[in-house]
Amino acid sequence: MKFDYLLLERLRYAENIVFFTGAGASTESGIPTFRNADNAFWVDFDLETYATIAGFNAEPEKVLNWYALRRQQIQSLHPNPTHHVIAAWQAKAPNVTVITQNIDGFHQRAGSKQVIELHGNINDHKCVKNNHKADLPIDAGQELPRCCLCDSLIRPDVIWFNEALPEEAFGQAEVTSFDCDVFVSIGCSMEVYPAASLPISAARCGAYLVQINPMSTDLDNLSDYNLVGKSGEILPKLWEAVWGESFRSAT
Repeated sequence: MKFDYLLLERLRYAENIVFFTGAGASTESGIPTFRNADNAFWVDFDLETYATIAGFNAEPEKVLNWYALRRQQIQSLHPNPTHHVIAAWQAKAPNVTVITQNIDGFHQRAGSKQVIELHGNINDHKCVKNNHKADLPIDAGQELPRCCLCDSLIRPDVIWFNEALPEEAFGQAEVTSFDCDVFVSIGCSMEVYPAASLPISAARCGAYLVQINPMSTDLDNLSDYNLVGKSGEILPKLWEAVWGESFRSAT
């Protein structure tokens, strides 16, 4: 695979780089995207039941059991080359930030340090009433857990439909996007807002915008460079082209 010289130069000398990942970044780990999945991971998934606060309030035990099983599935899977290349980039650029819409925690497992999670993390929990963090495992079939501070029910710390993104996380993501030299969008459908506004904002602030995606998106015409294909295959090749060494030797 050949890459444009300007793309390689921008990546090689960027001081502040953002990797922005969506569901497509984790498909090669075995987690299907929600929109395209005909897969057991999303089988019988009902939005109103499992992805709204109303559904949780109506059947909390059912919802917690569902998330416990999904968490077990995710823990049995592993980060793919996309996550590992991004993590390794920290040793090459002065400042690398990951902004992710994914809730699987793979970036941290691969070694990334600066990770902004816009939609939460399936491994984390909080209480319903006051958003108190709950440091406890929630396993399928156990008694409904309650907050030790306010006695409200504990829920997964993920963003459900009609819920706002965490203000602090999104604020950090915006500032980082405004200030970066290069913004790399990976596996994002560009259909989920306000997260999808970040690459647009970055480009408007002068960032060199790169998109890696096997599918066409609304970002195609705005991007300075579009790489079409699977990120787990493209990123190791891009690493080799930028740094002159195989990715295997760098990990």
